[in-house]
Amino acid sequence: MKTVRLYTLVILLIVLLAACLPVAASQQISISIQVDGGINKVSMPSGSSVREALAAANIELGNLDRTEPASYAQLEEGDQVRVIRITEEFETDQVAIPFISRTLPNEGLPTGEQRLIQNGANGLKEVHYRLLYEDGQLVSRTEIDSAILVQPVEEIIMLGAQSPFSSVPIVGRLAFLSAGNAWVLEGTSGARRAVATTGDLDGRIFEVSPDGRWLLFSRAGRTGSDINELWVASLGEGEQTLIDLHVSNVIHYAGWVQDTEYQIAFSTVEPVLSPPGWQANNDLQVVSLSSDGEVDRPQAVLSSREDGFYAWWGTDYVWSPSGDRLAFSRPDAVGIVDLDTDSLDVWYPLTAYQTGSDWAWIPGISWLDDATFYYVRYSLNPPAFSLVLASQNDEEEIAADVGMFAAPAAEPDGGQVAYLRAFTPPQSDISTYELMVAAPSGVSTPLFPPEGAAGLQPQRVAWSPSAETGPLIAFVYEGNLWVVNVLTSEAQQLTGDGLVSAISWR
Repeated sequence: MKTVRLYTLVILLIVLLAACLPVAASQQISISIQVDGGINKVSMPSGSSVREALAAANIELGNLDRTEPASYAQLEEGDQVRVIRITEEFETDQVAIPFISRTLPNEGLPTGEQRLIQNGANGLKEVHYRLLYEDGQLVSRTEIDSAILVQPVEEIIMLGAQSPFSSVPIVGRLAFLSAGNAWVLEGTSGARRAVATTGDLDGRIFEVSPDGRWLLFSRAGRTGSDINELWVASLGEGEQTLIDLHVSNVIHYAGWVQDTEYQIAFSTVEPVLSPPGWQANNDLQVVSLSSDGEVDRPQAVLSSREDGFYAWWGTDYVWSPSGDRLAFSRPDAVGIVDLDTDSLDVWYPLTAYQTGSDWAWIPGISWLDDATFYYVRYSLNPPAFSLVLASQNDEEEIAADVGMFAAPAAEPDGGQVAYLRAFTPPQSDISTYELMVAAPSGVSTPLFPPEGAAGLQPQRVAWSPSAETGPLIAFVYEGNLWVVNVLTSEAQQLTGDGLVSAISWR
Protein backbone atom coordinates (compact mmCIF):
# COMPACT_ATOMS: atom_id res chain seq x y z
CA MET A 1 0.00 0.00 0.00
CA LYS A 2 2.90 2.29 0.85
CA THR A 3 4.44 1.44 -2.49
CA VAL A 4 1.30 2.60 -4.38
CA ARG A 5 1.18 5.86 -2.44
CA LEU A 6 4.85 6.49 -3.18
CA TYR A 7 4.28 5.83 -6.89
CA THR A 8 1.37 8.25 -7.02
CA LEU A 9 3.39 10.92 -5.24
CA VAL A 10 6.19 10.59 -7.80
CA ILE A 11 3.74 11.03 -10.70
CA LEU A 12 2.25 14.16 -9.18
CA LEU A 13 5.70 15.60 -8.62
CA ILE A 14 6.63 15.03 -12.27
CA VAL A 15 3.45 16.75 -13.45
CA LEU A 16 4.05 19.75 -11.24
CA LEU A 17 7.62 20.10 -12.44
CA ALA A 18 6.49 19.94 -16.09
CA ALA A 19 3.95 22.69 -15.52
CA CYS A 20 6.63 24.93 -14.05
CA LEU A 21 9.02 24.53 -17.02
CA PRO A 22 8.98 27.45 -19.63
CA VAL A 23 6.95 26.79 -22.88
CA ALA A 24 9.07 26.40 -25.99
CA ALA A 25 8.48 29.30 -28.40
CA SER A 26 6.62 28.45 -31.70
CA GLN A 27 8.79 28.59 -34.89
CA GLN A 28 8.61 31.98 -36.63
CA ILE A 29 8.92 32.56 -40.40
CA SER A 30 9.72 35.73 -42.31
CA ILE A 31 7.31 36.78 -45.11
CA SER A 32 7.62 39.53 -47.78
CA ILE A 33 4.46 41.26 -49.00
CA GLN A 34 4.64 43.25 -52.26
CA VAL A 35 1.86 45.84 -52.25
CA ASP A 36 1.16 49.34 -53.64
CA GLY A 37 4.68 49.67 -55.06
CA GLY A 38 6.50 48.73 -51.87
CA ILE A 39 7.52 45.64 -49.87
CA ASN A 40 6.38 44.93 -46.32
CA LYS A 41 8.21 42.45 -44.09
CA VAL A 42 6.27 40.51 -41.50
CA SER A 43 7.14 37.69 -39.10
CA MET A 44 4.45 35.05 -38.67
CA PRO A 45 4.09 31.66 -36.97
CA SER A 46 4.87 28.81 -39.27
CA GLY A 47 1.75 27.53 -41.10
CA SER A 48 0.03 30.92 -41.24
CA SER A 49 -2.10 31.72 -44.32
CA VAL A 50 -1.78 34.62 -46.73
CA ARG A 51 -4.96 36.12 -45.28
CA GLU A 52 -3.43 36.08 -41.78
CA ALA A 53 -0.21 37.63 -43.06
CA LEU A 54 -2.13 40.50 -44.65
CA ALA A 55 -4.05 41.06 -41.42
CA ALA A 56 -0.81 41.15 -39.44
CA ALA A 57 0.56 43.77 -41.82
CA ASN A 58 -2.68 45.80 -41.69
CA ILE A 59 -3.23 45.42 -45.44
CA GLU A 60 -6.84 45.47 -46.62
CA LEU A 61 -8.10 44.01 -49.92
CA GLY A 62 -10.67 45.74 -52.10
CA ASN A 63 -13.68 43.87 -53.52
CA LEU A 64 -11.85 43.10 -56.77
CA ASP A 65 -8.27 42.76 -55.41
CA ARG A 66 -6.55 39.39 -55.44
CA THR A 67 -3.30 37.88 -54.14
CA GLU A 68 -0.60 35.57 -55.44
CA PRO A 69 -0.64 32.99 -53.96
CA ALA A 70 -4.34 32.76 -53.09
CA SER A 71 -5.50 34.06 -49.72
CA TYR A 72 -6.05 30.56 -48.29
CA ALA A 73 -2.53 29.28 -49.12
CA GLN A 74 -0.21 28.41 -46.20
CA LEU A 75 3.16 30.16 -46.06
CA GLU A 76 6.69 28.95 -45.45
CA GLU A 77 9.96 30.69 -44.60
CA GLY A 78 10.97 33.23 -47.24
CA ASP A 79 7.67 33.16 -49.20
CA GLN A 80 6.64 36.27 -51.09
CA VAL A 81 3.06 37.47 -51.32
CA ARG A 82 1.91 39.82 -54.07
CA VAL A 83 -1.20 41.97 -53.61
CA ILE A 84 -2.70 42.90 -56.98
CA ARG A 85 -4.93 45.96 -56.88
CA ILE A 86 -7.78 45.66 -59.41
CA THR A 87 -9.93 48.57 -60.56
CA GLU A 88 -12.65 48.80 -63.19
CA GLU A 89 -13.95 51.50 -65.47
CA PHE A 90 -16.83 51.69 -67.94
CA GLU A 91 -16.54 53.18 -71.37
CA THR A 92 -19.00 54.00 -74.16
CA ASP A 93 -17.97 54.08 -77.79
CA GLN A 94 -19.82 54.62 -81.06
CA VAL A 95 -18.97 52.21 -83.85
CA ALA A 96 -19.94 52.41 -87.52
CA ILE A 97 -21.95 49.50 -88.96
CA PRO A 98 -20.84 48.97 -92.59
CA PHE A 99 -23.68 48.86 -95.11
CA ILE A 100 -24.22 45.86 -97.37
CA SER A 101 -24.16 46.18 -101.15
CA ARG A 102 -26.64 44.05 -103.09
CA THR A 103 -26.74 43.56 -106.86
CA LEU A 104 -30.03 42.54 -108.46
CA PRO A 105 -30.51 41.34 -112.05
CA ASN A 106 -32.82 43.58 -114.06
CA GLU A 107 -34.13 42.50 -117.41
CA GLY A 108 -35.29 46.05 -118.10
CA LEU A 109 -31.69 47.32 -118.48
CA PRO A 110 -29.26 46.50 -121.29
CA THR A 111 -26.96 43.58 -120.51
CA GLY A 112 -23.98 44.69 -118.42
CA GLU A 113 -25.37 48.14 -117.58
CA GLN A 114 -25.44 49.05 -113.89
CA ARG A 115 -27.76 51.51 -112.22
CA LEU A 116 -27.57 52.63 -108.61
CA ILE A 117 -31.08 52.34 -107.22
CA GLN A 118 -30.36 53.14 -103.58
CA ASN A 119 -27.32 54.72 -101.99
CA GLY A 120 -25.83 52.77 -99.13
CA ALA A 121 -25.18 54.39 -95.77
CA ASN A 122 -23.35 53.11 -92.70
CA GLY A 123 -25.28 52.62 -89.52
CA LEU A 124 -24.18 53.58 -86.02
CA LYS A 125 -23.93 51.39 -82.95
CA GLU A 126 -23.31 52.46 -79.33
CA VAL A 127 -21.19 49.91 -77.46
CA HIS A 128 -20.58 49.75 -73.70
CA TYR A 129 -17.30 48.25 -72.43
CA ARG A 130 -15.93 47.17 -69.02
CA LEU A 131 -12.22 47.90 -68.55
CA LEU A 132 -10.16 46.06 -65.89
CA TYR A 133 -6.82 47.35 -64.59
CA GLU A 134 -4.26 45.41 -62.50
CA ASP A 135 -1.93 47.70 -60.58
CA GLY A 136 -2.81 50.46 -63.02
CA GLN A 137 -2.21 48.41 -66.19
CA LEU A 138 -5.13 47.64 -68.56
CA VAL A 139 -5.58 43.87 -68.80
CA SER A 140 -9.04 43.48 -70.43
CA ARG A 141 -11.69 45.44 -72.35
CA THR A 142 -14.97 43.51 -72.59
CA GLU A 143 -18.17 44.47 -74.42
CA ILE A 144 -21.11 44.23 -72.01
CA ASP A 145 -23.97 45.50 -74.20
CA SER A 146 -24.76 47.52 -77.29
CA ALA A 147 -27.61 49.39 -78.97
CA ILE A 148 -28.13 50.34 -82.62
CA LEU A 149 -28.60 54.08 -82.97
CA VAL A 150 -28.91 54.20 -86.77
CA GLN A 151 -29.73 51.22 -88.96
CA PRO A 152 -27.45 50.80 -91.99
CA VAL A 153 -29.03 51.42 -95.39
CA GLU A 154 -28.44 48.75 -97.99
CA GLU A 155 -26.87 49.77 -101.27
CA ILE A 156 -28.90 48.41 -104.20
CA ILE A 157 -27.45 48.17 -107.68
CA MET A 158 -29.44 46.96 -110.66
CA LEU A 159 -27.44 44.98 -113.21
CA GLY A 160 -28.83 44.69 -116.73
CA ALA A 161 -29.60 41.16 -117.89
CA GLN A 162 -31.17 40.44 -121.24
CA SER A 163 -34.48 38.66 -120.93
CA PRO A 164 -34.58 35.29 -122.70
CA PHE A 165 -38.38 35.32 -122.83
CA SER A 166 -40.60 36.28 -125.72
CA SER A 167 -42.44 39.56 -125.36
CA VAL A 168 -46.25 39.51 -125.13
CA PRO A 169 -48.72 42.41 -125.43
CA ILE A 170 -49.86 43.91 -122.13
CA VAL A 171 -53.24 45.62 -121.89
CA GLY A 172 -53.46 48.21 -119.13
CA ARG A 173 -50.74 48.32 -116.48
CA LEU A 174 -49.39 45.19 -114.85
CA ALA A 175 -47.49 46.06 -111.66
CA PHE A 176 -45.31 43.61 -109.78
CA LEU A 177 -43.20 43.61 -106.63
CA SER A 178 -39.62 42.38 -106.95
CA ALA A 179 -36.97 42.47 -104.21
CA GLY A 180 -38.76 45.23 -102.29
CA ASN A 181 -39.21 47.44 -105.37
CA ALA A 182 -42.26 48.08 -107.58
CA TRP A 183 -42.20 47.80 -111.38
CA VAL A 184 -44.82 48.15 -114.08
CA LEU A 185 -45.28 46.58 -117.51
CA GLU A 186 -47.22 48.59 -120.06
CA GLY A 187 -47.76 47.93 -123.75
CA THR A 188 -45.46 44.93 -123.85
CA SER A 189 -43.88 42.59 -121.34
CA GLY A 190 -40.43 43.51 -122.67
CA ALA A 191 -40.68 47.09 -121.39
CA ARG A 192 -40.60 47.47 -117.64
CA ARG A 193 -40.39 50.69 -115.66
CA ALA A 194 -39.43 51.22 -112.03
CA VAL A 195 -42.10 53.06 -110.03
CA ALA A 196 -40.86 52.65 -106.42
CA THR A 197 -37.26 51.68 -105.72
CA THR A 198 -36.97 52.20 -101.98
CA GLY A 199 -36.18 48.51 -101.48
CA ASP A 200 -38.51 48.20 -98.47
CA LEU A 201 -41.94 47.30 -99.86
CA ASP A 202 -43.28 44.52 -97.62
CA GLY A 203 -45.91 43.09 -100.00
CA ARG A 204 -48.83 43.18 -97.57
CA ILE A 205 -50.61 45.83 -99.65
CA PHE A 206 -50.03 46.08 -103.40
CA GLU A 207 -52.89 47.31 -105.62
CA VAL A 208 -53.20 49.41 -108.77
CA SER A 209 -55.99 52.01 -108.80
CA PRO A 210 -59.05 51.26 -111.00
CA ASP A 211 -57.91 53.77 -113.64
CA GLY A 212 -54.34 52.44 -113.59
CA ARG A 213 -52.83 55.77 -112.57
CA TRP A 214 -51.61 55.02 -109.03
CA LEU A 215 -50.13 52.10 -107.14
CA LEU A 216 -51.08 51.64 -103.48
CA PHE A 217 -48.45 49.77 -101.47
CA SER A 218 -47.08 49.23 -97.98
CA ARG A 219 -43.46 49.60 -96.98
CA ALA A 220 -41.59 48.75 -93.78
CA GLY A 221 -42.08 51.21 -90.93
CA ARG A 222 -39.35 53.78 -90.50
CA THR A 223 -39.65 53.77 -86.70
CA GLY A 224 -39.49 50.92 -84.23
CA SER A 225 -43.10 51.55 -83.19
CA ASP A 226 -44.65 51.04 -86.65
CA ILE A 227 -44.96 47.74 -88.50
CA ASN A 228 -45.39 49.40 -91.88
CA GLU A 229 -46.72 52.48 -93.70
CA LEU A 230 -49.10 53.12 -96.61
CA TRP A 231 -47.82 54.95 -99.69
CA VAL A 232 -48.88 55.52 -103.29
CA ALA A 233 -46.71 55.85 -106.38
CA SER A 234 -47.54 57.35 -109.74
CA LEU A 235 -47.55 54.80 -112.58
CA GLY A 236 -47.12 57.42 -115.29
CA GLU A 237 -43.88 57.75 -117.20
CA GLY A 238 -41.26 60.18 -115.96
CA GLU A 239 -39.71 60.80 -112.57
CA GLN A 240 -40.86 58.56 -109.72
CA THR A 241 -43.50 60.18 -107.52
CA LEU A 242 -44.04 58.69 -104.05
CA ILE A 243 -46.69 60.03 -101.68
CA ASP A 244 -46.91 59.25 -97.97
CA LEU A 245 -50.52 58.68 -96.87
CA HIS A 246 -49.51 59.09 -93.20
CA VAL A 247 -51.19 55.79 -92.36
CA SER A 248 -49.37 53.04 -90.48
CA ASN A 249 -49.86 49.49 -89.18
CA VAL A 250 -51.96 47.98 -91.96
CA ILE A 251 -51.76 44.18 -92.12
CA HIS A 252 -54.82 42.64 -93.79
CA TYR A 253 -56.60 45.24 -95.83
CA ALA A 254 -56.12 48.45 -97.75
CA GLY A 255 -57.66 49.01 -101.17
CA TRP A 256 -59.07 51.49 -103.64
CA VAL A 257 -62.78 52.22 -103.28
CA GLN A 258 -64.41 51.37 -106.61
CA ASP A 259 -66.02 54.12 -108.71
CA THR A 260 -64.60 56.93 -106.62
CA GLU A 261 -61.90 59.40 -107.44
CA TYR A 262 -58.94 58.06 -105.50
CA GLN A 263 -60.41 57.03 -102.17
CA ILE A 264 -58.51 54.41 -100.21
CA ALA A 265 -60.08 52.31 -97.46
CA PHE A 266 -57.94 50.58 -94.85
CA SER A 267 -58.08 48.68 -91.55
CA THR A 268 -55.45 49.01 -88.84
CA VAL A 269 -53.80 47.00 -86.06
CA GLU A 270 -51.95 47.83 -82.86
CA PRO A 271 -48.38 46.47 -82.65
CA VAL A 272 -47.75 44.13 -79.68
CA LEU A 273 -44.75 42.12 -78.53
CA SER A 274 -46.51 38.74 -78.41
CA PRO A 275 -47.13 36.67 -81.58
CA PRO A 276 -48.20 37.42 -84.26
CA GLY A 277 -46.97 40.94 -83.48
CA TRP A 278 -50.28 42.81 -83.64
CA GLN A 279 -53.79 43.10 -82.23
CA ALA A 280 -56.35 43.90 -84.94
CA ASN A 281 -58.69 46.86 -84.53
CA ASN A 282 -61.15 45.48 -87.14
CA ASP A 283 -61.97 49.07 -88.03
CA LEU A 284 -62.38 50.74 -91.42
CA GLN A 285 -61.15 54.18 -92.38
CA VAL A 286 -61.04 56.08 -95.67
CA VAL A 287 -58.46 58.56 -96.89
CA SER A 288 -58.84 60.64 -100.05
CA LEU A 289 -56.13 61.41 -102.58
CA SER A 290 -56.63 64.28 -105.02
CA SER A 291 -55.65 63.99 -108.68
CA ASP A 292 -52.54 66.04 -108.00
CA GLY A 293 -51.48 63.93 -104.99
CA GLU A 294 -52.85 65.91 -102.04
CA VAL A 295 -53.86 63.71 -99.07
CA ASP A 296 -56.83 64.40 -96.77
CA ARG A 297 -57.13 63.32 -93.16
CA PRO A 298 -58.54 59.78 -92.68
CA GLN A 299 -62.26 59.49 -91.90
CA ALA A 300 -63.67 56.66 -89.76
CA VAL A 301 -66.22 54.47 -91.56
CA LEU A 302 -66.44 51.45 -89.27
CA SER A 303 -65.53 51.63 -85.58
CA SER A 304 -63.14 49.20 -83.92
CA ARG A 305 -64.71 45.95 -82.70
CA GLU A 306 -63.77 42.71 -80.98
CA ASP A 307 -66.70 40.46 -81.96
CA GLY A 308 -66.17 37.02 -83.48
CA PHE A 309 -63.55 34.30 -83.05
CA TYR A 310 -59.92 35.25 -83.68
CA ALA A 311 -60.81 38.94 -83.54
CA TRP A 312 -57.17 39.63 -82.66
CA TRP A 313 -56.09 38.37 -86.10
CA GLY A 314 -58.16 40.76 -88.22
CA THR A 315 -60.78 41.17 -90.95
CA ASP A 316 -60.57 41.45 -94.74
CA TYR A 317 -62.81 43.65 -96.89
CA VAL A 318 -63.71 43.70 -100.62
CA TRP A 319 -65.66 46.38 -102.52
CA SER A 320 -68.28 45.37 -105.07
CA PRO A 321 -67.67 46.37 -108.74
CA SER A 322 -69.84 49.49 -108.41
CA GLY A 323 -68.40 50.49 -105.04
CA ASP A 324 -71.89 50.51 -103.49
CA ARG A 325 -71.40 47.46 -101.26
CA LEU A 326 -68.56 46.28 -99.07
CA ALA A 327 -68.15 42.62 -98.15
CA PHE A 328 -66.27 41.50 -95.06
CA SER A 329 -64.52 38.23 -94.37
CA ARG A 330 -63.32 37.04 -90.98
CA PRO A 331 -62.51 33.57 -89.53
CA ASP A 332 -66.10 32.89 -88.41
CA ALA A 333 -68.31 34.75 -90.91
CA VAL A 334 -68.77 36.45 -94.27
CA GLY A 335 -71.27 39.16 -95.07
CA ILE A 336 -71.85 42.83 -95.81
CA VAL A 337 -70.79 45.97 -93.96
CA ASP A 338 -73.74 48.27 -93.26
CA LEU A 339 -72.01 51.61 -93.60
CA ASP A 340 -75.11 53.53 -92.49
CA THR A 341 -75.44 51.81 -89.11
CA ASP A 342 -71.78 51.02 -88.40
CA SER A 343 -72.60 47.30 -88.20
CA LEU A 344 -71.95 43.97 -89.90
CA ASP A 345 -74.71 42.05 -91.67
CA VAL A 346 -73.63 38.40 -91.42
CA TRP A 347 -74.74 36.46 -94.47
CA TYR A 348 -73.20 33.14 -93.48
CA PRO A 349 -71.73 32.24 -90.07
CA LEU A 350 -68.83 29.81 -90.38
CA THR A 351 -66.99 27.34 -88.21
CA ALA A 352 -63.66 28.99 -87.43
CA TYR A 353 -60.78 26.83 -88.58
CA GLN A 354 -58.62 25.84 -85.60
CA THR A 355 -55.04 26.41 -86.73
CA GLY A 356 -53.52 25.43 -83.38
CA SER A 357 -50.98 28.21 -83.83
CA ASP A 358 -50.58 32.00 -83.66
CA TRP A 359 -52.37 32.65 -86.97
CA ALA A 360 -55.96 32.48 -88.17
CA TRP A 361 -57.52 31.55 -91.49
CA ILE A 362 -59.71 34.12 -93.28
CA PRO A 363 -61.95 32.92 -96.15
CA GLY A 364 -60.93 34.25 -99.57
CA ILE A 365 -63.66 36.36 -101.18
CA SER A 366 -64.29 38.03 -104.58
CA TRP A 367 -67.38 39.80 -106.00
CA LEU A 368 -69.01 38.45 -109.18
CA ASP A 369 -71.45 41.38 -109.34
CA ASP A 370 -73.11 43.73 -106.86
CA ALA A 371 -75.36 40.97 -105.53
CA THR A 372 -73.18 37.84 -105.36
CA PHE A 373 -69.64 36.92 -104.43
CA TYR A 374 -67.41 33.87 -104.43
CA TYR A 375 -65.90 32.76 -101.15
CA VAL A 376 -64.12 29.75 -99.63
CA ARG A 377 -66.31 27.91 -97.11
CA TYR A 378 -64.93 25.67 -94.38
CA SER A 379 -66.99 22.68 -93.24
CA LEU A 380 -66.13 20.71 -90.13
CA ASN A 381 -67.82 17.36 -90.87
CA PRO A 382 -65.94 16.21 -92.78
CA PRO A 383 -63.19 18.87 -92.67
CA ALA A 384 -63.01 20.43 -96.14
CA PHE A 385 -62.79 23.74 -97.98
CA SER A 386 -65.18 24.45 -100.86
CA LEU A 387 -65.56 27.30 -103.34
CA VAL A 388 -69.13 28.65 -103.31
CA LEU A 389 -71.07 31.42 -105.02
CA ALA A 390 -73.21 33.25 -102.48
CA SER A 391 -75.98 35.82 -102.43
CA GLN A 392 -77.72 37.10 -99.33
CA ASN A 393 -80.25 34.25 -99.29
CA ASP A 394 -78.63 31.44 -101.23
CA GLU A 395 -75.27 29.82 -101.95
CA GLU A 396 -74.15 27.25 -104.52
CA GLU A 397 -71.04 25.08 -104.41
CA ILE A 398 -68.79 25.69 -107.44
CA ALA A 399 -65.89 23.38 -106.56
CA ALA A 400 -65.31 20.97 -103.68
CA ASP A 401 -62.13 20.27 -101.70
CA VAL A 402 -60.17 23.23 -103.09
CA GLY A 403 -58.00 23.90 -100.03
CA MET A 404 -57.91 26.82 -97.61
CA PHE A 405 -55.90 29.14 -99.86
CA ALA A 406 -58.11 28.86 -102.94
CA ALA A 407 -58.18 32.72 -103.18
CA PRO A 408 -60.99 33.22 -105.76
CA ALA A 409 -60.58 36.06 -108.27
CA ALA A 410 -63.60 36.88 -110.43
CA GLU A 411 -63.04 37.94 -114.03
CA PRO A 412 -63.72 41.68 -114.57
CA ASP A 413 -66.99 42.12 -116.47
CA GLY A 414 -67.26 38.36 -116.89
CA GLY A 415 -68.73 35.32 -115.21
CA GLN A 416 -65.63 33.20 -114.76
CA VAL A 417 -63.62 32.87 -111.59
CA ALA A 418 -59.97 31.90 -111.20
CA TYR A 419 -58.96 30.01 -108.08
CA LEU A 420 -56.25 27.75 -106.70
CA ARG A 421 -56.85 24.08 -105.93
CA ALA A 422 -54.63 22.24 -103.48
CA PHE A 423 -52.78 19.17 -104.73
CA THR A 424 -53.18 17.64 -101.25
CA PRO A 425 -56.44 19.09 -99.85
CA PRO A 426 -56.18 17.43 -96.39
CA GLN A 427 -52.91 19.33 -95.89
CA SER A 428 -53.83 22.47 -97.79
CA ASP A 429 -52.00 24.69 -95.28
CA ILE A 430 -48.66 23.32 -96.56
CA SER A 431 -49.73 22.06 -99.99
CA THR A 432 -48.83 23.57 -103.35
CA TYR A 433 -51.68 24.51 -105.68
CA GLU A 434 -52.78 24.47 -109.32
CA LEU A 435 -54.45 27.37 -111.10
CA MET A 436 -58.04 26.68 -112.12
CA VAL A 437 -60.80 28.62 -113.88
CA ALA A 438 -64.50 27.94 -113.42
CA ALA A 439 -67.79 29.21 -114.82
CA PRO A 440 -70.72 30.02 -112.50
CA SER A 441 -72.19 26.70 -113.66
CA GLY A 442 -69.42 24.94 -111.73
CA VAL A 443 -67.38 23.53 -114.63
CA SER A 444 -63.68 23.90 -113.77
CA THR A 445 -60.66 23.76 -116.06
CA PRO A 446 -57.02 23.41 -114.94
CA LEU A 447 -54.68 26.02 -116.46
CA PHE A 448 -51.28 25.68 -114.75
CA PRO A 449 -48.85 24.07 -114.02
CA PRO A 450 -48.32 21.36 -116.61
CA GLU A 451 -48.68 17.78 -115.42
CA GLY A 452 -45.70 16.65 -113.35
CA ALA A 453 -44.40 20.19 -112.69
CA ALA A 454 -44.10 21.80 -109.26
CA GLY A 455 -47.20 23.57 -107.95
CA LEU A 456 -47.87 27.22 -107.14
CA GLN A 457 -47.53 28.79 -103.73
CA PRO A 458 -50.66 30.41 -102.22
CA GLN A 459 -51.28 33.84 -103.74
CA ARG A 460 -53.81 36.20 -105.31
CA VAL A 461 -53.78 35.99 -109.10
CA ALA A 462 -54.78 38.90 -111.36
CA TRP A 463 -56.94 39.03 -114.48
CA SER A 464 -56.09 41.26 -117.43
CA PRO A 465 -58.40 44.31 -117.46
CA SER A 466 -59.54 43.48 -121.00
CA ALA A 467 -60.11 40.29 -122.97
CA GLU A 468 -58.44 41.71 -126.09
CA THR A 469 -55.49 39.33 -125.82
CA GLY A 470 -56.98 36.39 -124.07
CA PRO A 471 -58.21 36.93 -121.49
CA LEU A 472 -55.01 36.50 -119.48
CA ILE A 473 -54.35 35.65 -115.85
CA ALA A 474 -51.10 36.81 -114.25
CA PHE A 475 -49.55 34.85 -111.39
CA VAL A 476 -46.23 34.20 -109.62
CA TYR A 477 -44.48 30.89 -110.19
CA GLU A 478 -41.15 30.03 -108.58
CA GLY A 479 -40.46 33.71 -107.97
CA ASN A 480 -41.20 34.85 -111.54
CA LEU A 481 -44.10 36.60 -113.24
CA TRP A 482 -46.15 34.46 -115.63
CA VAL A 483 -49.33 34.90 -117.67
CA VAL A 484 -51.63 32.21 -119.00
CA ASN A 485 -54.22 32.50 -121.77
CA VAL A 486 -57.54 31.25 -120.41
CA LEU A 487 -58.81 30.20 -123.85
CA THR A 488 -55.73 28.29 -125.01
CA SER A 489 -54.06 27.42 -121.65
CA GLU A 490 -50.80 28.70 -123.18
CA ALA A 491 -48.51 30.03 -120.43
CA GLN A 492 -45.68 32.53 -120.85
CA GLN A 493 -42.90 33.44 -118.41
CA LEU A 494 -42.24 37.21 -118.29
CA THR A 495 -39.38 37.59 -115.78
CA GLY A 496 -36.41 35.45 -114.81
CA ASP A 497 -34.83 37.02 -111.73
CA GLY A 498 -36.81 34.83 -109.30
CA LEU A 499 -37.64 37.77 -106.99
CA VAL A 500 -41.30 38.55 -107.76
CA SER A 501 -43.69 38.26 -104.79
CA ALA A 502 -46.88 40.23 -105.58
CA ILE A 503 -48.83 41.49 -108.61
CA SER A 504 -51.74 43.79 -109.52
CA TRP A 505 -53.27 44.45 -112.95
CA ARG A 506 -55.61 47.23 -114.07
